[in-house]
Amino acid sequence: MKRHIPATAALLAPLSAIAAPGVANAAPPEAASGTVQQTSFVVTGTRTADGVTFFTFDETDSLSGAFAGTSTLSGECIQRATGPILCKAQETFTGTVLGRSGTVDLLDLISIDPTTGAVQGSFVSVGGTGELSGLHTHGTFEAQGASGTYSGTAVFTP
Repeated sequence: MKRHIPATAALLAPLSAIAAPGVANAAPPEAASGTVQQTSFVVTGTRTADGVTFFTFDETDSLSGAFAGTSTLSGECIQRATGPILCKAQETFTGTVLGRSGTVDLLDLISIDPTTGAVQGSFVSVGGTGELSGLHTHGTFEAQGASGTYSGTAVFTP
């Protein structure tokens, strides 16, 4: 039986460029950390059903460090009688990331301890504009009250 591995590899090589454009030209991952200060938080709606509270919110934050600028968030949360308050939010950051400017859209998953007020969560980028259009970032954050920190990784693709 004759093997056609070199011919198959030659045919598949162009597909890798289509499947992952820009990955070969991506900058190396960079650490991205800093501080976040909540500047506003407004509950925009609430409802309760069977002892479970659902609420929506709008928030504005000021960030410094690798991310320098402001973020606006719009999210929704669920609060049961016991356990953490769980939220998801769409976040739009406007400013610079590691010296490059533009906007970045992020998805945030948030857990709040209702007893202590401690906040922890994660974020991942889902799009961007300007010099941040090729930014792929993800990380975690934690806060107590209105002040916190974030850390993650940023990769810029062409």
